[in-house]
Amino acid sequence: MAILFFALLLTTDRFISATFQERRLYEHLLNDYQPLERPVENSKDPVVVRMGLTLQQILDVNEREQQVEVNAWLKLSWHDYKMQWDTQDFGEVTDLRFQKEMLWTPDILLYNSAAEEFDKLFASNIVVYADGSVNWVPPGVFKLSCAINIVWFPWDVQHCTLKFGSWTYDGSKLDLQIDEIGLDLSAYMDNGEWIVANTSVQRNIRYYECCPEPYYDIEFHIILKRRALYYAFNLIVPCILITILTLIGFAEPPDAGEKMSLQITVMLSICIFQNYVMELSPPTSNSICFLGTFFMVCMCTVAFSVTFSVMILNFHQRSPKTHAMSDWMRILFLHWLPWLLMMRRPGFILKKNEPFQPETSYEFHEKPRLPPREPLNNLKLLDTMSEGRLVKLLLLENTLNYLVKVNDQLNEEYGEAKIEREWKYAAFVLDRLSMFTTTIFITTVSISLFLSTF
Repeated sequence: MAILFFALLLTTDRFISATFQERRLYEHLLNDYQPLERPVENSKDPVVVRMGLTLQQILDVNEREQQVEVNAWLKLSWHDYKMQWDTQDFGEVTDLRFQKEMLWTPDILLYNSAAEEFDKLFASNIVVYADGSVNWVPPGVFKLSCAINIVWFPWDVQHCTLKFGSWTYDGSKLDLQIDEIGLDLSAYMDNGEWIVANTSVQRNIRYYECCPEPYYDIEFHIILKRRALYYAFNLIVPCILITILTLIGFAEPPDAGEKMSLQITVMLSICIFQNYVMELSPPTSNSICFLGTFFMVCMCTVAFSVTFSVMILNFHQRSPKTHAMSDWMRILFLHWLPWLLMMRRPGFILKKNEPFQPETSYEFHEKPRLPPREPLNNLKLLDTMSEGRLVKLLLLENTLNYLVKVNDQLNEEYGEAKIEREWKYAAFVLDRLSMFTTTIFITTVSISLFLSTF
């Protein structure tokens, strides 16, 4: 028990001694110390401040406002000749902590800050060592302005810069230099949407119109690459499937009104996707994003298909009483396009070497079945002809006239039906042409757009 009491007493004595030595050292160092005075022995010499940045996290990338928010730690170090002491004189105390207001600190600010509060650094303590070296690592959340290039969204790469420099000290008063590490990523936490593809640090010497002295600044360049899986799975793939529905709609009969309803529904769906992409994009006229271009191509394709569907329905509903098919339309839709599209018309064979002669009119002639005759009123009846035979001749003439009228009516109906079938076949040919044209266009443009991203 006595040994335990003695050990506790010795520990307490050492703690009191160490605390006393630190207080004595604080009083010694802060005696006649002015925080506004630069820590240099010669006023003509600049204070050499080494600066680095530890990037911890990408908090947000606001494409619409063109702002990036990051969580990072600044690393500032310099030498203060007034903050030196002999450790043997102060109980082997090797380092001390000071509040920011107690010592001189460089007025380093983020030049391209977009935050409402320009300086959002946490007021952390400053560590001072016995040899006079000073380390200050203030953490902060920095919101910076960054020009967002959305041309290749969602496969875009953004180049953002954090530009730090002194606000009041020129190069003759403060020499800002890059520390050994520069931009440190050892504590970085991965972001679900962005990848830090590359980083670099650059020291600049700038001259401004206001002042002849040089000003130093350090730029930390961060290249961010977007993870496109989310947008590809939730935007691009659904849009492609919806566009394919437009091509599937051509499998319906040409006179089906549901095909047009399907195409208009597809167009509205693509408009919703387009509106979502526009909400993400900054309101600028300098460029249009890749995804917006793809949606616009899909929308134009569907609009093209709707226009074709209207023409197809118009062709299908035509009749010889309202429209007459011209010669060039008959050649184009009944011969050339079917041959080009490898279509075969049922019950119609076009000989290879037979020139096509368009029909200008349909004339139906009666083939005489009896020898030419004269009206019975003009016949000179033989005296020997019986009255019964005359009645039979009159009945035969009436029957023949009736058959001629029926034949003319059937020929007229056949001609009208033939013209109507030609219009329906022309509508079918136009439907097939629309299907091939739409398929080739959407496939070519989509492949070209996606290949341009690599």
